[in-house]
Amino acid sequence: MSSHSLFAPVSGSSDQIDQAIVKQAIVWLVTLQSDAASEADRRACAAWRAADHRHEQAWQRLHALGQDLRSSGNRVSPPMLRSVLRSTDGNTRRMVLRSLVGLGVIGGSSLVMREQAIWQSATADYRTATGEQRTVILADGTRIMLNTATAIDVRFDDRVRQIVLQRGEIMVITAKDAVGRPFEIATNNGSIRPIGTRFTVRHNVVDTPSTTAVAVMEGAVNISASSGDGVRVNAGEQTRFTSISAQPPFALDGSIAAWIDGILVVERMRLADFINELDRYRKGVLRCDPAVADLLVSGSFPLHDTDAVLGLLTETLPLHIHHMTRYWTTITAGKKNGSPT
Repeated sequence: MSSHSLFAPVSGSSDQIDQAIVKQAIVWLVTLQSDAASEADRRACAAWRAADHRHEQAWQRLHALGQDLRSSGNRVSPPMLRSVLRSTDGNTRRMVLRSLVGLGVIGGSSLVMREQAIWQSATADYRTATGEQRTVILADGTRIMLNTATAIDVRFDDRVRQIVLQRGEIMVITAKDAVGRPFEIATNNGSIRPIGTRFTVRHNVVDTPSTTAVAVMEGAVNISASSGDGVRVNAGEQTRFTSISAQPPFALDGSIAAWIDGILVVERMRLADFINELDRYRKGVLRCDPAVADLLVSGSFPLHDTDAVLGLLTETLPLHIHHMTRYWTTITAGKKNGSPT
């Protein structure tokens, strides 16, 4: 069942409740149920509910879902759940899950939970939190750098050295194996086998269908989609694939691996797309008002300080940064710094 049908209006109106509003309602619920919730948070939530009839509708429907779903046996779809959980840190994510389980919005059984990517990530061999990066050196000498909100499993045996990328993004520098075992990266879209190389892999589990992007800096890789479709990607090339097909390689974007140096480099990127990218490195909810979504952003931005990045945006674009809570930030139309009032 889709999120739109789950949050269809209960008043008979033909309007659908946007998924972004649904996510906002869930974050408000989690914020107010947390031990750190303040009176200011409660007043801000009340103001949010009063600001738009769709906000109140989503809020009321979220509570009504518990009874509805317990009687019907329905559950929130995995894509929606992943969208809600993607940008939260571990503590907030656990509060979200406890809240949704308690309301009957998702099933509480271990079987249902294991089916969600978030549970696979929680039990991964190596993982990073939102905004965190770390480097691991495997037993064979292979070096792997994990970008923000990434989870991998390491499965070495007598036949193969396999890394399962559950979600997120990694940079890999492969090492030669003393006994000649092949090395591969696996996602639910297929596999990647490098040939003495340095490359990045990004696995997006939020998209439907999920996608895997590969960029090769040195050497080459052979990609095999689950369907059997395959492609070779050489140094200076990149591509993406799903479980069904792989795109032909195209020229490497030189800024695609800038995250390794803690930098986000963009050129004439839509503000909405830029905010979505920055959101990967920031805990909580970061959203962009549709009225400013098509403004263009260019520059190099430090990933270790997303607040500073938002400040830089207001210096070059007519934007206002609105912090509703410490976990909720919205970018709206405003005036450039220094513009006359």
